[in-house]
Formats: sequence, structure tokens, C-alpha cells
Amino acid sequence: MTPYRKALIALTLATMVAYAVLIGLGSRYLFLGSEGLRPFDLRILGYTYADATTYIALLTPDQAALYVGPLRMLDTVFPILFGLWMGWLQWGITRNIHPWSRVIMLIAPAGFVMMDLAENALIAEMVQTTADTLSEELVLRASSYTISKYVTLAGALLALAALGVRWLRTRPFPARAR
Repeated sequence: MTPYRKALIALTLATMVAYAVLIGLGSRYLFLGSEGLRPFDLRILGYTYADATTYIALLTPDQAALYVGPLRMLDTVFPILFGLWMGWLQWGITRNIHPWSRVIMLIAPAGFVMMDLAENALIAEMVQTTADTLSEELVLRASSYTISKYVTLAGALLALAALGVRWLRTRPFPARAR
């Protein structure tokens, strides 16, 4: 097995474990109210000021501490791992493409990582306020980063899928024995 493949397997496992723990803890402790309001990070279409104040009003101090403590640390590690995984996989399936083009294509996974980390910082700031002191400007900015995170993720995954199809079409497969 090549060093590239070993590293890809290790990175895949680390990313999957981080995601499973993040989603497991988040879904257990941060879906709030009788409606099961989702944490801000999981709202693909963003959220309004009213959504944010409702969610923050329902957060207990322990839940807020979990959100900005261990879960935030995990949500810092996960996007970095996932971005590295997308970039590493993309690098491996584009070996026959010009090196500068390969580097430029890494912008999509890097963009996802940057949007997610910025979103996390803004959400932490929101969670550390109260529903009464939360500013509409902060909510709008955080929500726009949440949406941007999902847009850049979709772009990165679509690019990866297109490159994967290209790789499958151009890769020389061994002839089958009859």
C-alpha cells in the first residue's frame, strides 16, 4: 500500500470519528425545545434574528458551555480534517493535471474550512450573549457565514465528484480475465 493511500485511510478514519462525535453530542444536547430547534451550524439556509433569539433563550448555561467549549473545539478540528481530506483526495486523483491547476483547485476545500471556522467564531460570540443583548448585525453576519459554508462545501464536493468521474474515465484499469 502506498504512503498516499495509508495517509488517506488514516485521514478518512479521523475525519469520520470527529464528525460522528460532533454530530452525536450536538444532536443529543443542542436540539432544543419541543420543535427540536437545530444548532446554528446545522441550519443550511441560515437563520433570522428571531430564530437566533428563540434558540439562545432556550439554551441552558450547561448547553451554552458545551456549545462554546468541547463542541467548539471539536468543530474546529472537524472542518480542518474534512478540508484536508477533500484536498488530499483531490490531489491524488489529479496527478496528471498541471501542478498549478492542482494547487488552484485546492481553493474550494480551503474556502469551506475558512467559512466554517469564521462561522464557529461568530456563533460562539452569539451563544455567549443573552437573547436580550444579541445584536441583529451579529446574527446576520453569522448566518451569512453559515450559508457560505454550505455553498463552499457544495462547490468543493461537486468539484471533487467531477474530478473523480474524470479520474475514473482516464485511469487505466487492468484487463479482466475471461
